[in-house]
Amino acid sequence: MKKSYRIFQEYSGMAVRDYVRSVLGYSARTFKDAKYRGSITVDGQAVYANYVLAGGQTLCIETPENPCSRVTAQPIPLDILYEDEDFLFVNKPSGMPAHPSFNHRDKTLANAVAYYYRHEPFTFRLLTRLDADTTGVAAIARNAFAAGAFLSCRPQKEYLAVCVGTPDPPAGVIDAPIAHASDSIIRQEIRPDGRPSVTEYRLLRQKDGLSLVQALPRTGRTHQIRLHLASIGCPLYGDFLYGTEVKGERTRLHCETLSFIHPASGKILRVTAPLPQDFQSLI
Repeated sequence: MKKSYRIFQEYSGMAVRDYVRSVLGYSARTFKDAKYRGSITVDGQAVYANYVLAGGQTLCIETPENPCSRVTAQPIPLDILYEDEDFLFVNKPSGMPAHPSFNHRDKTLANAVAYYYRHEPFTFRLLTRLDADTTGVAAIARNAFAAGAFLSCRPQKEYLAVCVGTPDPPAGVIDAPIAHASDSIIRQEIRPDGRPSVTEYRLLRQKDGLSLVQALPRTGRTHQIRLHLASIGCPLYGDFLYGTEVKGERTRLHCETLSFIHPASGKILRVTAPLPQDFQSLI
């Protein structure tokens, strides 16, 4: 991967190292790869990390891409929401795990994306974590630069959830620390010694004892939305961990929107996934 940057006058006098890390948002590992296994040039000449930049110069950074051979490419259709040279956003369907695991080695999002990029060196870098049953926007970085810069780009996710019962009050903030449950491999629990966890929520609609709730996680803990909504008496419909399992039904949780500041353009990018049909028919 090779990327070029025109140095604006406001950054004149900055060392390459500082510009790449603080302005461009490269991770330490990616910058190290560029130094030792790729190349860093200014106006076509190789430079060291402490080289002082001047306005009007062109900085070029090339980092090697190491294809991941552990993921088998499989011809699985992808519902692509947005794509550019740095990111791929897809609408993940229900029942599709993100990564291969010991019990589920194929038919995952990683297998599908590996096939989509089968004609180029590619490493699967998932930026957003979605459970197998959770649908909606999944973000994948196409290169090390995008992966390293994503968290500094203020990503914000908006979810829709079908809950049993009605939240009271109809809108609010759940601030409850989350920790891994000591008696379970996958279950989480609210505990005073847990990691800080915050979710904003708002009731959108009600029908037959169910509620459609918008949830905005301000932190990114495992099962955060599921556990937080259950903690206020509104577990997700069909949630076998934190509510009541409904035979033949999946938990209804959908990542509707993901927005962030694109690290290359500096502009806000907002990607939206349509609500699945089984959401619409239920609520």
